[in-house]
Amino acid sequence: MTRDQTQATLADALNEKYEILRWIGGGGMAEVFLARHRIHGALFAVKVLSTSLAEDERIVARFVQEARTAATLAGHSNIVPIFDIGAQNGLYFLIMQYVEGEDLAKYLKRHGRLLPQDAAHIACQVADALVWASAKGVVHRDLKPSNLYLDQNGRIMVLDFGIAKAADVPSPLTAAAERLGTVYYMSPEQILGQPCDCRSDLYSLGVVFFEMLTGGRPFEGDSSRAIEVAHLQTLAPDVRDLDPQLPGELSYIVSHLLAKKPDDRYQSPSELVEHLNQIGASSMPLTLRPNLSATDRPMDGAAAASGSTRRSGSLSEINPPRLQTPIAREKSVVAQSTPPPNAPIESAPVAKSQGTKMIWGGIAVCSILIVGALIYLVLGRHPAAEKPTAPAQVTAPNAVMPSTVNSAIRLDRLGGRMKLAAAGNFIFGDDTDPQSPNGKETVNLPAFYIDETEVSNGAYRTFCSQTKHQPPDSPTFNRQPDYPVTNVSFEDAQAFADWIGKRLPTEKEWEKAARGTDGRIYPWGNEPWPNAPVTIQPVISNPDRVSPSGEYNMAGNVMEWTTGHFPAGPAEIKDMTKALGTPNFSSEWKVIKGGYFGKDPNAARAWKTYMRRGFPKDVRSSPVIGFRCVLDAH
Repeated sequence: MTRDQTQATLADALNEKYEILRWIGGGGMAEVFLARHRIHGALFAVKVLSTSLAEDERIVARFVQEARTAATLAGHSNIVPIFDIGAQNGLYFLIMQYVEGEDLAKYLKRHGRLLPQDAAHIACQVADALVWASAKGVVHRDLKPSNLYLDQNGRIMVLDFGIAKAADVPSPLTAAAERLGTVYYMSPEQILGQPCDCRSDLYSLGVVFFEMLTGGRPFEGDSSRAIEVAHLQTLAPDVRDLDPQLPGELSYIVSHLLAKKPDDRYQSPSELVEHLNQIGASSMPLTLRPNLSATDRPMDGAAAASGSTRRSGSLSEINPPRLQTPIAREKSVVAQSTPPPNAPIESAPVAKSQGTKMIWGGIAVCSILIVGALIYLVLGRHPAAEKPTAPAQVTAPNAVMPSTVNSAIRLDRLGGRMKLAAAGNFIFGDDTDPQSPNGKETVNLPAFYIDETEVSNGAYRTFCSQTKHQPPDSPTFNRQPDYPVTNVSFEDAQAFADWIGKRLPTEKEWEKAARGTDGRIYPWGNEPWPNAPVTIQPVISNPDRVSPSGEYNMAGNVMEWTTGHFPAGPAEIKDMTKALGTPNFSSEWKVIKGGYFGKDPNAARAWKTYMRRGFPKDVRSSPVIGFRCVLDAH
């Protein structure tokens, strides 16, 4: 069946619900078409299994099974979700989120290679997606630049989780060309047909990382077999053989990823994320942007970002050169290559004293625990009904909330994701908790969107930079951009919300997002969390403990400001004066919700979704209080 015939057949199959607009990509395994929903107008990508491969029942069965597995991964900001799986008119297809952007293969073809810090940030985003997939027992099996999409917000989106397993079915219908396009990134155990786990994906990511840094792959050859043999037997080149000025830390990371034996690599994606975080990389969106030609844009004229793909400031305005990367090469040739970018990734020197790190780390942990304990001495004595507050006015310029294909998700102008809390009833408070204003009650709320994560240091730093707002006095603020911002007052949080075009949540909105509609005690259910973390984590962490609608860390990490009114009595004011060492704080207190990660047993108790505490709205000295924002759903 030709591509035009496939499109016509697909249009007939999906005519009642979708309008098939045009072909947007494909290869030996499948063809991809752009579709518009006939009712709400959202755009989707429909991936259709090649009609020649659809003749093999084994391939079809594997394709459908892996698609079902991949569909369970919806909810991560770096994974393209699958919304539906279907079979009709002889076609087998997936309906996925449409990502308007450019795959990394095309981006690298145009630019040669990336600045080290950009490559590290991309690797961190992909590794973070692998953390999510690994927690659900899903292995990608086909990580490569063409499966990594750079969207208009600078976010890397991973496509085709698990789908490549369908190509493993021995069949004359699986073309050699399709294998050749993948073999550059295959792990040794995958080549040998051995069982694969997350460490196999990490090897493939290592090849992609190598390519981003150098512009070429570690192993090249005239045939797929030659490349396979190189993966099995040849030591991967050091990226510094190609560019001596690349950071040594990145050289170590890439070589560690490309170890022949799985036991010699990182043993989990979270280990890689942690190491990348230590040298300044994060999972925050990039400043890189895709180059969208006229044919790449949706036919309805949706906005497409086509401007600069370079960073500003001190970074080079010239694209790094592509370096030659045959399996064997002379170092004398490498030494003659064009000089590398002049802004290496910010990282501590490899030889930095570990003792110094431990001292400062101990100070930070002790500070958190001491202040956290003081806070819990003074919080939460008297119940009180929540006092509603007016939504904050939008004062930020260009605070437009771009829509996404999935109506349950919205993006803010920094690329942050917001999740929909649907309109309807939920159970608020608890009869056994004296802090619940009216005990357990059923409350009806209109729909709203809430931030998927706590506001990060990186996002808050952008706010401070653009508004000249005073930055917080936090030990993690400049060093860990993907950690939650802390040491911010309610007034600071409200200023950020105004700037980005959102508002702070009411106590009821926060609780509904945290506990869902079934009255659960914790976001993940009704059982406590044994062996929970004892230190603050990145804003995207613990994917197995998300709330019912997919928000991270609504129980633990840091407590969060709400607009709820907390009536502080004499006892609370006395204890707060003692904790802060001064009586100079506001008489207006706000409700804070959720617990924080720490060794204080009271912190664990506060993880219960219905618990409430209070804190003066102008105090910004707590290292265990942060916030997230909401937006009305219209």
